[in-house]
Amino acid sequence: MFRRRIRNKLVLQTSEADDVASPSTSTTTERSTHATAEQHVCYACREPITTATTHILISPTQDTGDERRFHFDCFKCYECKLPIDPKSQTLYFSSARKQEGDIKQEQYPFHKSCYDQHFGWKCVVCEQTLPTVAMNNGSTKFEYLKHPFFDKERMCPHHARGTIRRQEQETQQFRQEDDNIGVTTTEETEIGEIRRCAGCHRFEPKFASSSKHFVDVGDSDTGRCVCLACCRTLVTTSDEAIPLWERVLNFFEGPLGLITDEDSISGVSRQSLKSIPVILVGLNALNDNMKKHSDGVHHKSSQIMTRGLCLSEFCGHTTESVAVTAILCLSGLPADLTASILAHECCHAFLKLHPNFRYGKHLPLMVEEGLCQLVAFLFLNDGLESCDTSTEDDNTPSDAKLRQYFKFCIETDEGIYGEGFRFAARAYAEMGMQELLYYIALNRDFPPIND
Repeated sequence: MFRRRIRNKLVLQTSEADDVASPSTSTTTERSTHATAEQHVCYACREPITTATTHILISPTQDTGDERRFHFDCFKCYECKLPIDPKSQTLYFSSARKQEGDIKQEQYPFHKSCYDQHFGWKCVVCEQTLPTVAMNNGSTKFEYLKHPFFDKERMCPHHARGTIRRQEQETQQFRQEDDNIGVTTTEETEIGEIRRCAGCHRFEPKFASSSKHFVDVGDSDTGRCVCLACCRTLVTTSDEAIPLWERVLNFFEGPLGLITDEDSISGVSRQSLKSIPVILVGLNALNDNMKKHSDGVHHKSSQIMTRGLCLSEFCGHTTESVAVTAILCLSGLPADLTASILAHECCHAFLKLHPNFRYGKHLPLMVEEGLCQLVAFLFLNDGLESCDTSTEDDNTPSDAKLRQYFKFCIETDEGIYGEGFRFAARAYAEMGMQELLYYIALNRDFPPIND
């Protein structure tokens, strides 16, 4: 069974924008009301500040360096060019280039709202500037929920309201820059009011233009949808899955060397796997079959989405002989992800049919699922043709980037599937697939690996 734990670890982060110095909300401002014997020069216009003229004094800070003095009319926001009143308005100093093309950056004052507009990252959901939060050290940084893989997928935290009440979550705390930041993990396809792509789990731009909205996959009331990037190779019917299944069998026969052209009492033939019906179904149908045909090996978890299922039955009156009756795969997913699910389920079928792995003697769950995840990962890595690395939109991942994400999901899974994969991958790196399977057939466990 392919139950991929959806890698939806959303990190509530506070971060500075790229190449932007942290703005100070505690910049000291003073108004010099009395002339001094020393004549000063306005930092902006470089004209003298005449004796007894009221002007603005910016005390030295880490951001500004030396003290700076300005005429009132010269102390303007870098973004909107309007004056800043340091008595009534929060001012920021941050790095900006004096003119376009300049290499050197200078420190300039900003209104708070203008700073957000000039440097702010945008929320992919509402396309507004991300909110800021004051840090313990007096600086101000952006706060957002972030996709664990796609760096530009950032979302305003308020879009996730209600998530805690409606979905199972795990929250852990870690320290970053001396401030407590919450890490929220959710395993669902929705975050509060925001849907996520069923393939790559990016956030739906719900409040952006309709041309950016995700596409429903027609799964009744499940609410499943896919982004426009995953739509490029969407697989929706069983006929469309046949070429992918053929490629999986080629991988089992060629690079893995696990099956042969001819029937054999000591192995599994290509024909025996090719004869298995491969059927694409909706989420409800897949879950219904999982409940009906569960053999006790796979355990239901609300935190894991079922994407594939290998159906089998006993032959005759013995538990030593089994027939694989069908492989079910979730429809409405991109081709690379669909193919990796089929590779995973093909490994289950191989283990059920191989005489060294008797049906009546289940492998431990972590061992069997770890092996199947290893095969899916290897297939994504070596069993597919090279894919396009370019995209028309910088904010839309390429097919190559999506494939990287599918491998990332397998590598970083925190459940028993991921733990099994990591044991299997270490063993495979040392002994190869054939020797690994032989060891597991004898010992029903992964071999000990020396770190």
